Amino acid sequence: METKIKKKRRKKLPKKLTEQEKKKKKLHTTILDIFRYMGFQYIRSDGKDVTIGRQTSDCDNIFLFENIILICEETISENDHDHLRKKNGFFEEIEGNKGEFIKWVKKIGEEKFSKFSSYTEARYKIFYIYVSDAAIEADKKERFPKLKYLDQRSLRYLLKIADCVRFSARNELYKFLGLDFKDIGPIKSSQNQSVNSAVLFPEDVSGMPPGIHIVSFVMTAKELLDCAYVFRKENWEEESGYYYQRLIDKKKIGNIRKFLVKHQRTFIDSIIVSLPKDSTFHILDKNGDIDKPIALKEISSVTYNTAIAIPYKINSIGIIDGQHRVFGHFEGPENKEEKIILGLREKRHLFVTGLYYEKGKYKESDKRKFESKLFLEINSTQKKVGAQILQHIESLQEPLSPIGLAMSIIQKMNAKSPFLNCFILSEIDTKKNGIRTPSIVRYGLQQLVEINISKNGLYKYWTDGKKEVLINEPESDEAEEIRKKYVAFCADSICLFFSAVKDTQKIYWTFEDNSKLLTVTSIVAFIKSFEDAIEKYNGVKDFEFYKSKLKTLKINFKEKGSPYVSSQWSKLTTKINECWI
Repeated sequence: METKIKKKRRKKLPKKLTEQEKKKKKLHTTILDIFRYMGFQYIRSDGKDVTIGRQTSDCDNIFLFENIILICEETISENDHDHLRKKNGFFEEIEGNKGEFIKWVKKIGEEKFSKFSSYTEARYKIFYIYVSDAAIEADKKERFPKLKYLDQRSLRYLLKIADCVRFSARNELYKFLGLDFKDIGPIKSSQNQSVNSAVLFPEDVSGMPPGIHIVSFVMTAKELLDCAYVFRKENWEEESGYYYQRLIDKKKIGNIRKFLVKHQRTFIDSIIVSLPKDSTFHILDKNGDIDKPIALKEISSVTYNTAIAIPYKINSIGIIDGQHRVFGHFEGPENKEEKIILGLREKRHLFVTGLYYEKGKYKESDKRKFESKLFLEINSTQKKVGAQILQHIESLQEPLSPIGLAMSIIQKMNAKSPFLNCFILSEIDTKKNGIRTPSIVRYGLQQLVEINISKNGLYKYWTDGKKEVLINEPESDEAEEIRKKYVAFCADSICLFFSAVKDTQKIYWTFEDNSKLLTVTSIVAFIKSFEDAIEKYNGVKDFEFYKSKLKTLKINFKEKGSPYVSSQWSKLTTKINECWI
């Protein structure tokens, strides 16, 4: 009998993705992870065209939580202006035809809506988030201000926070969207207006500067999770401004949760916070309820029946120290651990020490200067603080110092061509290719931007009529506005010069092929040469001028054994300066 030989079926190999397809897949996965970690429901909408008003388009992703609808557009193109314009136009149609859009979303994601309360059309809030794999130029964002923007750096930050604290990361998103508790979920007639707690003791002799008071009290972890924000240097905002803290640590959060589950109590260390200016102090009546207001300086005589009232708002209490002890109570998916921590979250067991600034005595920048110094004092014996954060904190202490100006300027440069997203400014940066900044700040930018009329830097040739305010009245409110103008002038001037460098050295302006142009040594050398050119030509010239001079520069930035390596920027500066002869 003849036996049939079965042919072995070949296993179908998975399709090999192109580099662009890999990028798109990674971006999509990141977006899904962020919003799922936060507890949003994903409504699959890609490839489903819909006509809203006068325009037909599709939505790459839609996410839903209660009455918040997020439309997330994914793009891996390099600043496609026309794409932005079209998506902005589609969002304007959605805004004008809100009911029509909500009806369509409910049709394609009916089961997702059933997980939340039912809302009227007016109660739903819709946001259009433009998510780009590449950095987006600031001027493009300004042209389409209705859209919200997330680039790779912001995505990494939100993913890090959401991965660490799950549902509690929603408050970070609400801050990004500009929402408060009154905007989210059902309208509550009994919404908390303030966090009220008995003041444990006032600190009369605290060693604090005049106008800064210390008070201690207790709060629930939920109250702090809802109302707190952290002065993290890494965040989704355009500039880190006056923020200084390090990123949250997932391992540390995990250890704190294990402690909470095992001991069912928190640590006795006090959380250090900055209190909002509209916090108030009161005497309690015989029933323990808030009665009449009292001045802070009077508390010392009636400490047994005083209380503090802090506005119950997102982004109202700034955590200076103790973020891990607070976020260890985060709200997560339902499991055994969460059931135990749920009860602890509502328990009034966190000791809080608050800094309260007398109204009118301290600007926000002054508060952050003081708090960043306090942060360093508290953490000086713990994990080593990196050079970049030390520079950042130093810049907070003295924003008009050379290092303070240089830090602000390099952030501006990173949002503009030709340096768009080239600098590594964040500890969440995972990109292999990028330019580290501490040495550029220290050896290049500081000298170029120093406020000193006797030096041949940018300040000497800046033509603003009010620039002397930065020397004569550095603490004035006007000085802060003039500082911003000077920072913008410096960033624009340096970027103009480097645009000519890029144009004349096109083949070397890359992180690939072992090119040494986009390295610390080369950038510092070109900055120093730019400073020399300013002196020689009595100020900043235009793009065509620098282009005509720099095209004579003949250096092979890919050459092996090049003398222009490591910190040999003085040799390279001398070579570049031949262009000015």
